Amino acid sequence: RCFAAVLELEGAVLSVQAFCDTGFSVQDPLTGQAVVLVYYPAVRSALPQELRTFLDRYFACGTAPPPELRVRLVPCTTIAGHCVLPAVPAKALRVGSRRVQGFLAAFCRPEMPPEHWTALLDSELAGQLGIH
Repeated sequence: RCFAAVLELEGAVLSVQAFCDTGFSVQDPLTGQAVVLVYYPAVRSALPQELRTFLDRYFACGTAPPPELRVRLVPCTTIAGHCVLPAVPAKALRVGSRRVQGFLAAFCRPEMPPEHWTALLDSELAGQLGIH
């Protein structure tokens, strides 16, 4: 089920419809940090201009990230195949008074938009937020 949450990034606070997928498990291979998958078109207008410009270019032609944005490229495997997604460090994900930190927000733009969610997270992060 989806639930309202707030995703805090550097320079942006995003209201998202989060969904816990027990089969979703993506981690940054370098740090081991969990990854929250964010549907880029749904949050695009709320992102800082520099990040939005980079992501537009990335999804159009695979542009390399500028170092000042602190973007990491995270490998991801889905039912559609393998891909590499741009991710940034997240400040926090909040649901009510509960808050989790220490993860990355990776942006996706699948051919078929998700029906209900704008942020997808694993069961471990959902459990830390009190979502079961």
